[in-house]
Amino acid sequence: MNVEKIDYIWAIVSFITVGVTYHYGYLLYGLLGIYVLMVAVFLYHIFKVKKRIRNTVAVYGRITDYHTEKGTRIHYYPIVRYETEDGTEISSAYTIADKEKKYDIGDEEMICYDPYDELFFYFANRESELTTNYYRYIIFGGIAAIFVLIAILAY
Repeated sequence: MNVEKIDYIWAIVSFITVGVTYHYGYLLYGLLGIYVLMVAVFLYHIFKVKKRIRNTVAVYGRITDYHTEKGTRIHYYPIVRYETEDGTEISSAYTIADKEKKYDIGDEEMICYDPYDELFFYFANRESELTTNYYRYIIFGGIAAIFVLIAILAY
């Protein structure tokens, strides 16, 4: 997930909304409004990702290595080398982390890259990973929003 200007604006509006609605005694309404704004921003991101996917080019890429990040658990990002339509050799790390190494080094996999941003790619059979977290946050936020709505109605 890339952070864009709209995300910063949403964060600022959310902070202002919490402050103002708390000051006037309507914090629960403010929280519900923030959720609605969050859904709008995430749907915008989903739309942009799906639009970007439509413009990709499919090629075979070779897994050359893994980038790892250590936190509470190790995350693996496969590094893929592929050739673009114009013959440029690209080596790029996948943006979605895995908990295990899904591919062996040297494997060739079908990927799709963006000809306008050749470092961006996704595995052809895993495009849903690009939007899964947005949907997940909408659902979990919706559960919290239901509790807020119940609290508003019970009040």
